[in-house]
Amino acid sequence: MKKAKQIIMGALSVCLIAGMPAWAQETEPADEGEEVIEISTVEELAAINDNLSGHYVLTADIDLGGEEWAPIGTYAPSGDSEEEQEIPSDEYAFTGTFDGQGHTISNLSIHQPDGWALGLFGCIANTQIGGFTLENAQVEGTVMVSCVAGYSYCSEVHDVQLTGGKVDVDYTEMSSEGMYGGIVGAGLAGLISDCDAQAEINLPDGAANAGIIGGGLEMTSVVNCTSTGSVTAGGSCYGLGAISGCGFGSEEFTNCYAHDAVITTGEGSTWIGKITGYAGGFEDESAGIPVTVFTNCTTENVTIDVPEGTEGIGEIVGSGFYSEEAAEAFGAPYDQPTVFVIAEEAQEDAA
Repeated sequence: MKKAKQIIMGALSVCLIAGMPAWAQETEPADEGEEVIEISTVEELAAINDNLSGHYVLTADIDLGGEEWAPIGTYAPSGDSEEEQEIPSDEYAFTGTFDGQGHTISNLSIHQPDGWALGLFGCIANTQIGGFTLENAQVEGTVMVSCVAGYSYCSEVHDVQLTGGKVDVDYTEMSSEGMYGGIVGAGLAGLISDCDAQAEINLPDGAANAGIIGGGLEMTSVVNCTSTGSVTAGGSCYGLGAISGCGFGSEEFTNCYAHDAVITTGEGSTWIGKITGYAGGFEDESAGIPVTVFTNCTTENVTIDVPEGTEGIGEIVGSGFYSEEAAEAFGAPYDQPTVFVIAEEAQEDAA
């Protein structure tokens, strides 16, 4: 995996390779004639790892009892090239479908200080999951960490209610790649819709891309989502928001509402917004990275508590994306900040 400030080129390449995400094709959870597997116990839920392409429905509430949980699906790259590093292998990711049918899963516990792609679902690809409440979830890891889905690739996470969520990040040399959230840790070429999250996200010095709904979101839109809770970061962190840490190349943030939330950082942190830390794309359509449009995104009682003189802070978005490393490595259009539109104010903004 590339460093977060250069990961954008890999994201663009992956999206061009992937084509239309599975969630955008409006397919049914299971085609006619395919088996739908009912889940009603802890053992049956855990056994999804034995058939990662199956179609599942939850038929009862499940209490995981605070026992250490092995995430459903894991991240492994599909190949050795830069593009393939971002594409999860179908052999290890969850590629089936999961419909919670309104039931509750409670007392999730994952403690893997060096772990990647952690959550109830570790890694999902080309799929849809949703329709459930996750209650009292505690997850500890280092990269792509969330309560619901650690890494969501070309997928939709929808209709999930998270209450009592907590994500704790342990610093390793990879933590600067970041990506931590209540619903999705890292999201690439997908959608998060109709989700509510109440969660605490805790980062050490030098970590990045954290939000109560989503962490590092690239080409991933957020629609009809609500958040409350906190993002508490150390020094030299970037990409922090009450909804998401970033929305690089995300087409839209629509009807998002953050309330009763606190974002706290140490010295040297930047790109902090009450909705998202940084976002946007390039007006030149040939770049293939769309300008992000924020429509009806509002906040109430959201506080950004940072040291005096902190730069890159915004009421909706902290900043457009720009880094000297990306500008030097890739040239145009990465030699200029990304642009985003806040539709309700009919204005464009950039860093």
